Amino acid sequence: MINIKTKALLFNLLCFGFLFLIIKTIIGTFLQLSYIPLIAFSALLASVFSPKFLVEKGKLYVKIPLFKDPREL
Repeated sequence: MINIKTKALLFNLLCFGFLFLIIKTIIGTFLQLSYIPLIAFSALLASVFSPKFLVEKGKLYVKIPLFKDPREL
């Protein structure tokens, strides 16, 4: 079984990567930006809007952007 902190890290990486690719594709189709600004802006938006997975007292919580309280999984 995977450690709960490792699960949280993997979920954080997968959510960030998925949102990064979606945002990069959407921005890239609508705006003609050079490569570096496109990547930087996509990374910024993905880091702001990706859910954060937290471990507190041995339980896994998810903090969804624009919502105040973390929810237990």
